[in-house]
Amino acid sequence: MADPNVNRYVENVHRPQKWLQLWPRKPRQRLFVVLLLLAATLAGVIAWGNRDTLPRLREMGISERMEHFIPLAQGEAWLPKQLNENGFATVTENSSFTLFFAPDTTQIAVLDKTSGFLWRSNPSKDQLAAETVKGMILSNLESPFVLEYVSAGKAQRNMTNALEENVDKTAILTEQGVEITYHYPKLFLTLAIRYELTEHGLEVTVPTQGIQENGDNYLFSLQLLPYFGAVSGTEEEGYLFVPDGPGGLVYYNGIRPPSGNRYDYMIYDDDPANLQEKKVPQEAIAYPVFGIKRGEQAYAAIVKDGKYTTRITAMPAGVQTSYHSIGAKFAYREEYWRKVSMMAQPVNSVQKERIRQDRVIEYRLLSGEKADYSGMAAAYRDYLLQTHQLPKEVTTFEHIPLQLGLVGGGTKDVFGGRSYVPTTTFVQAEQMIDELVSEGVAKMTIVYEGWQAGGTGETDRRFPVQQKLGGAKGLRQFTAGMQQRGFPVLLKDSLASMKIDATQLSMKTEGIRSIDTTVFQTRGGTFLLKPETAVRTAKDTIDKLEKLGVNGLLFDGAGSAVFRDYADGGVQREDTAHLYKSLLAYTQERLGFSSTGRGNDYSLVASDLLTNFPLESSYDYFVDETVPFYPMAVHGYVLYSGKEGNLRNEYDKEMLKAIEYGAIPFFRLTYTRSRELKGTHYEHVYSSEYGVWKERVIEEYKKFDQLAPLLHLQMVKHVKRAEGVYTMTYDDGTRVTVDYNSGTFKVEKGGAYRE
Repeated sequence: MADPNVNRYVENVHRPQKWLQLWPRKPRQRLFVVLLLLAATLAGVIAWGNRDTLPRLREMGISERMEHFIPLAQGEAWLPKQLNENGFATVTENSSFTLFFAPDTTQIAVLDKTSGFLWRSNPSKDQLAAETVKGMILSNLESPFVLEYVSAGKAQRNMTNALEENVDKTAILTEQGVEITYHYPKLFLTLAIRYELTEHGLEVTVPTQGIQENGDNYLFSLQLLPYFGAVSGTEEEGYLFVPDGPGGLVYYNGIRPPSGNRYDYMIYDDDPANLQEKKVPQEAIAYPVFGIKRGEQAYAAIVKDGKYTTRITAMPAGVQTSYHSIGAKFAYREEYWRKVSMMAQPVNSVQKERIRQDRVIEYRLLSGEKADYSGMAAAYRDYLLQTHQLPKEVTTFEHIPLQLGLVGGGTKDVFGGRSYVPTTTFVQAEQMIDELVSEGVAKMTIVYEGWQAGGTGETDRRFPVQQKLGGAKGLRQFTAGMQQRGFPVLLKDSLASMKIDATQLSMKTEGIRSIDTTVFQTRGGTFLLKPETAVRTAKDTIDKLEKLGVNGLLFDGAGSAVFRDYADGGVQREDTAHLYKSLLAYTQERLGFSSTGRGNDYSLVASDLLTNFPLESSYDYFVDETVPFYPMAVHGYVLYSGKEGNLRNEYDKEMLKAIEYGAIPFFRLTYTRSRELKGTHYEHVYSSEYGVWKERVIEEYKKFDQLAPLLHLQMVKHVKRAEGVYTMTYDDGTRVTVDYNSGTFKVEKGGAYRE
């Protein structure tokens, strides 16, 4: 008798499985299914290969920038009942200032109780009686703002102001001032401006929630208080202060040609992804400050919110009106050239979406001995300290640190491919440093570049460390030797810019988008990496360099390149700055030392060293004199260097400028001849051979070393003694006087500085 279990087993073996029952019987159908399965498998492999393996920002302790908009004022409309003889009503006052408001024009004025000086938003009616201009220009002189708008589908800009006939104005009192809402019924536009007193003067706010666009007209820009404290002609002595390079003065009695008749530049430079061609090279603005000096009165205006999309504008008397004017111009939309087809010329267009940001400017009012650019710099330094935007004071130094830049080498095209050419191996670098120490160079910070396997800084192909320099073992031995001497070793790395032919990253997916939605790339064959990708990629670099004993990184671009990603959901300029600043702080935490180039103000708090710090102005016709405003604001809190000594245009003059402005010495050298760098990423380092520059480095170091006791001190006063002779006074009373006529300087010890 057959076993029923055996019969059941045989039956199951010979019964087709369910999935086999679904298998197509026709060969063509089977081929189609096989191809589908292969395609699905291939897609899975590609997806696995392209998976995002970079660390998350939260793993680095970096959070996204949070946006909080200022709420509008609440309350009943305020109708002042009592006006003074000039048509102003008292809004509020504190121990130092009184705020006034004129209901008919919405002009404001601030009385400095200490000096008795009245700061007005606009010239008085008596002053304007002598003005010769008419129409809109005259109307702008009487308005606290000038508004530009565009109509739907058009790029032509139109202008209006607070004195427009058809504008409804409503004032509401706030705790410290007044908020005025302007409604243009014909334009279907509304905006609000708030004026409030502070312990230092006046704060002006344009809340983004107060802007309404309910028709076919759109806000393009807003120029706020362009005539605040304006001076007519040469009725008073003084100047406009513009943030050109370290600082620029525009004297009221200056004579300049018609071509150099205005200043109009974006803070932190124009956005490269906007695709606007620069007509004239200009020193990028590194800090959001402008000011006015008139006699014994002055102010320093600090753009606090919205600075990443704000322009500083200034115009001397005689160009449009008889008044010298300066102020901030807020951009709400950008103009760009839009491609309509491959054959047609691009057309001028305006962004549809408005930039949604609060805008805030603080005017710090100064008088007496503080009413000059030194006082403005002190006011800005106080602001940076109060808002925790400066690091702790630098430590005291027995000897000044030489910033020694070393170019390891670079890759150049050769017959049959590309080859790395070493110019300073790790062994050669140690030999150079030993020689300098033996000749009296007691302190150094070493910045090493060209160490990447790819032979260029603009690459993600960083590792392994270039073998022709000594590889990872050579770098570890070099850093260990420098650590014994107390010399930190920093490696230089590019953060923003990537060479298209030297990266494994996809330009299409990881590059930022231009305003026309195409991937942004430069004529030099590079693209800008998405800031978040750059920061996340940097963690791997930091992890590996930490094991090699490297003390820090100099991120090229972190303190100078601010840009927007115009892709859907892309970052704003302030997001880029936030991420870069966060990376500098993370580098400090992990390695102990962080550095960047130039040093835009957002990077100050997380930087130990700023290289190529702005010490020179643009030398255009508009600026009459260059002054050390920015160095005075930050000295004592961060070390900075100017241009490399071996690459200066005027060697002695620029050395004296670095001494006058409190910089540390900086040379960028190679062990071999400079010509070896020709054809590489570093060919602009055209004079760098150590043997040629050694004696000059030692000589200059000994001159700078006299300033070592001053590195941790604040600069408090800078004056011009005579033509070509300047004195900088530090807060311990020490004076450094530089004489460009004789090519000399002297350091004089003194008691604590008193104004």
